Amino acid sequence: MMNKRVKAGIKKIHKPNQQIRFCLGTLVLVLFCVLLLIIGTFTQIKINFNLPDTGLVSYLKFEYIPQIPVVLFIAALLGEFWGLVTVLVYIIMGLTPWYPVFGLGGGLSYVFQYNFGYIFAYIFAIFLTNKVMKQGNSIINTLFAVLCGVAIIHVIGIFYMTVIAILRHDSWDFISNLIYFQSFAKILYDIVFSFLAVLIAKGCRKLLWIFMG
Repeated sequence: MMNKRVKAGIKKIHKPNQQIRFCLGTLVLVLFCVLLLIIGTFTQIKINFNLPDTGLVSYLKFEYIPQIPVVLFIAALLGEFWGLVTVLVYIIMGLTPWYPVFGLGGGLSYVFQYNFGYIFAYIFAIFLTNKVMKQGNSIINTLFAVLCGVAIIHVIGIFYMTVIAILRHDSWDFISNLIYFQSFAKILYDIVFSFLAVLIAKGCRKLLWIFMG
């Protein structure tokens, strides 16, 4: 009897358009993913390439914050609708004065921070990543979905950051440094870690279909 249920659950996994149904467990998952996103916001991984014989040490030394891999993990785990609900809950929480869940605090004034564009772009990343993943379950398509998700976050983030910097009359040197450290120095790590995160999420999603589907 259990084998039949497992087989039926596994068959459902291969229906990419099928969403996780609404139940108490879904709400628990959404809250868990919001918490996971908050943890990812305040988790720092030290990236440090030791190249003592070159002058590049200072440029290859920074702290990586795995927010984007967490966002794509949520996209692959919860799907389009519940993934969007999750990031919207996170963003709305952060824009209130009571829950400073963003990296530099919170509140409505946070929309004028340089990095808010990256956070706002999570909405588009959830949507685009799921649209691409619905085209197939292959490794190549999964990688393409990750590339699209990471790219849309950085494109919107860079555009938003540039607009804020121009409104503040910052110099172009300052803007270019911002773009380098916020995007160019980290985008490869975002792609690699996001790809691994999506693969893990797909495995977790199979279990969800068996026990919740």
